[in-house]
Amino acid sequence: MSKVALLIIDMQKNCKESTACKASFEKAVEYINEISSYFREKEYPVVIIQDIEAGGPETEGFKCVEELVVSDHDFFVQKIYSNSFWKTELDSILKNEGVDCVVVSGFAVEYCVLFTYNGAIERGYTTFLLRNGLAGFDEEEIKRIQLLRSVVSYEAVEYFLKE
Repeated sequence: MSKVALLIIDMQKNCKESTACKASFEKAVEYINEISSYFREKEYPVVIIQDIEAGGPETEGFKCVEELVVSDHDFFVQKIYSNSFWKTELDSILKNEGVDCVVVSGFAVEYCVLFTYNGAIERGYTTFLLRNGLAGFDEEEIKRIQLLRSVVSYEAVEYFLKE
């Protein structure tokens, strides 16, 4: 049986401020909150990934947007590079949790989300993007990236993770 983790990338205050696509960012947060709640309920790992470039951990801009629901049981990873696996503890966390499949969500789909998606595949994880759980700098680019990648909806995840 597969064990799935939800990766939530760069849903930080400075990231939201940096995009002109605020409506899709807010929609993505709502969708991510729905699925992360389901993951927590089923005791599947939720990993909050934060980019140091959004400001150091002591800055307001580094913090997750207030709309994003987080839990003390979530894993938190700080990254410097676009690929959340590169020079972080993400791969170790997932292996320690017995994860072999990841659902990737967050900001910016054109950069950090896509690079992390590719990084997960390179490390042997079955990997999906979360439909409607993606934000970026360009609405058309978000759509294009989803057309060319494995994408899963909340409903499909819920169906496949039923006990």
